[in-house]
Amino acid sequence: MLSSLLAQVPAAVANPAPAAWRIITKMAYFAGLIGTIGATMLHLLVLRPVLKRPSVDEADRAVLHRRTSLLLAVAGTWFLVALYFQIAGKAARVKGVEIPYGRALQPGTIWNYVTVPAKKGEWLSTGAQTLTQYLLWAASAVVLMLLWSPRVRAHLTAVALASLVLNFVAYQVTLLPTDFSKETADTLVDGLLDHTHVSAVSTWVGGIAALVVLATARRRLTPRAGATWAQIWTRFSTVALCAVGCLLISGLYLAWSLVGSPGELLTTSFGRFLLIKVCLVATMIGVGALNEFLLMPRIARARTAGEEGSVFRLALRVFPGLVTVEVVLAVGVLFVLSFLTGSARVEAGEPDPTLSGGIVGIGVLLAVLLAISFVTTAKVSERLSRLPAAPAPAAEAVPEY
Repeated sequence: MLSSLLAQVPAAVANPAPAAWRIITKMAYFAGLIGTIGATMLHLLVLRPVLKRPSVDEADRAVLHRRTSLLLAVAGTWFLVALYFQIAGKAARVKGVEIPYGRALQPGTIWNYVTVPAKKGEWLSTGAQTLTQYLLWAASAVVLMLLWSPRVRAHLTAVALASLVLNFVAYQVTLLPTDFSKETADTLVDGLLDHTHVSAVSTWVGGIAALVVLATARRRLTPRAGATWAQIWTRFSTVALCAVGCLLISGLYLAWSLVGSPGELLTTSFGRFLLIKVCLVATMIGVGALNEFLLMPRIARARTAGEEGSVFRLALRVFPGLVTVEVVLAVGVLFVLSFLTGSARVEAGEPDPTLSGGIVGIGVLLAVLLAISFVTTAKVSERLSRLPAAPAPAAEAVPEY
C-alpha cells in the first residue's frame, strides 16, 4: 500500500516511462482480455436472444452465427499469444529489478518466476498465483480456438459460456490474498472495484468492437437484416448502459484512491495521463449518447414507417461508422493505460487513503443518481423513438404558362 512507501517519491520513480515492449505487450494483453470477455458477453446477452427470434431470416442467422464463431476463434488465438508475452513481462520485472525482455521470453526464465517459493507468512507464492491465473486464461482462450472447427460451431453458445466462466474465474484469482494477515477492508474493496471496472470496460468496449466487425458482413445479409440489426443495437444499448454505470462508479472510487486532490491531475505524471484517459472515455460516452438519442430513434421511426432500405442503411452503415469512432478512442485509452503505473498520491508523497462510512455513503448516493439518470435516458430515447418524423415540406406549385 501507499503508506508503506517513502514519504516523498520522485515522479520518475513513482511512475516511470514504460519501455516500448511494455507498451506493446500490455496493449495486446488488454485487447485480448477485453475482446474475449466482450465478444462472449455479446453473444450470450445480445446476439443469441435476438437471433433465436422467428422474425430473423434463416440466411442472416447462418451468416452471423458463422461470423461470430470466427470472431471468437480469432479473439481466443490473439489472447493466448498475448498471454505468453505478458507473463514474460512479469518475469522481467521481479522485485522492481528489470532484466532484458529477450531473456524474459525464454521458457526457463518464466518457469523460474512462477516457481519462486512463497515468502514467510504466505500460503501461496505470487508466482504460483500468476501461473494459476494464466493457465485458466489460456484454457479459456483454447476453448474459443475450438471454434475454428466447423463441427464445434454448432455448440457456439456452450463454448462461449465455458470460455467466459474460465475467464471470469481466472480474473478473480488475484482477489485471493497470498498472505491473509495483510488483507484489509480497503484492499478487498480496491480489488473488487478494480475487477468490476475491467469487467464493465470489457463488456462495453469489447461488445462494440465485436459489433463493428460483425457489421462488415452486411454484403452477405438479406435486405431484411436491417430490422434484425436494429434489435441487436437496441438490446446492446441496454447492456452498454449497465456496463457504463458500473464503469463510472468503480472509476470514481479508483480515481479517489489514486489521486489525492484535483490539483494532482495536473501536477503529477500519473494525474496527467489519467486526465487524458478520462477525456477519451468521456468522448466515448458522448458518442454513445449521440447514438442513443439520435440514431436509435431514427431507426425506430424508419421501422415503424416500413422503410426497409433506410433501416438497413442506418443499422448497418451509419451506426457502425459512429461506433467505430468509439473503438478508435478505446485504442487510445489502451495506449494511455500503459503509462499508468503507481499513483498520483505516491508521486505527491501523500498518505494512503482510508475508506470511511462517508465515502461509502457518497458511493451509494452516486449509484442511485446514476441509476435514475440511466432510467431517464432510456425513457427519453424510447419517447423520441415514438415521435412521428417531421413531414416533408410541400412542393411549391409550378405555375403554368
